[in-house]
Amino acid sequence: MIKRLDKLEVATSDLADASSIYAKNFGFAVTRSADGKSATVKVGGAEIRLIAQAIDSSSEGMIGLWLEADDVEQVVAKFHMAGLDAGKIEIEPGRRILTIDPKLANQVPLYIFDRKA
Repeated sequence: MIKRLDKLEVATSDLADASSIYAKNFGFAVTRSADGKSATVKVGGAEIRLIAQAIDSSSEGMIGLWLEADDVEQVVAKFHMAGLDAGKIEIEPGRRILTIDPKLANQVPLYIFDRKA
């Protein structure tokens, strides 16, 4: 049903420092966006996206976990079989995205998508 981890989004109040940590501590190549508001670290077939924003005035951390599925409608069906409301599927160019309520994912903002749009 779920094929792979696609992207992990991390909020940071200091994008330069966060980028430096991934480069220096782990040896990853970090690519800054043209607008300077984010940076991307490729890890295998997935990416860590660092976003210049604090979650609140005192913290930073994960703001999105993206998983790719073969078919989001199958994911919705599994949720319904478990008695859970999976939410609605949003359509974007090239993909369909199911936004899962964080209450159903251990308070993690979770997005499951397929490439069937």
